[in-house]
Amino acid sequence: VVGAVARPVWEVYLGNNSAAVAAGKAIPHIAPETFFQWFIWIGGSGATLGLVIAMLLTAKSSYSKAMGKATIVPSIFNINEPVIFGMPIVLNPVLIIPFIITPLIGATLAYIATSIGLVNPTYVMVPWTLPAPIGAYLSTGGDWRAIVLVMVNLTISVLIYLPFFKMYDKKLLAQENMAETTDNKNIAL
Repeated sequence: VVGAVARPVWEVYLGNNSAAVAAGKAIPHIAPETFFQWFIWIGGSGATLGLVIAMLLTAKSSYSKAMGKATIVPSIFNINEPVIFGMPIVLNPVLIIPFIITPLIGATLAYIATSIGLVNPTYVMVPWTLPAPIGAYLSTGGDWRAIVLVMVNLTISVLIYLPFFKMYDKKLLAQENMAETTDNKNIAL
């Protein structure tokens, strides 16, 4: 919904940025769509690559371990439907909180870093399925600091998702243990 309304503006911003670079002028816009794609939506909307990394690092339940393994490759390439619907984040009161908070914090940090000149603004449209560090590097015209900003935002994403994921994973583990106990009782009968 937001993309349909904002995309025309983002396209103009990106075009203006590209024209400015071609003319040797200062880049006028900080936030075309590529800014969001590479610095905020790392792994897809909600910066869910952070959740997948948290799953891989700390999962205790069998389900979360399996989901982490199954979703890491798509998430690296910004395809996050498997994790959004597989965990699920949709209608999940625990995981929706970091799904909303993480992009807000990432956007604030990226906007400040770009506005004060720590990272060049984006001005090149590159395929959205590139891993975020590569996409950020290319969309900024080869600014290595874009890679650093992506890694900082990714680290922040993992740290934000971690306590919420652990709370959810604990619930999943308890459900798995209860199901196992029930199955063992049925086998004994």
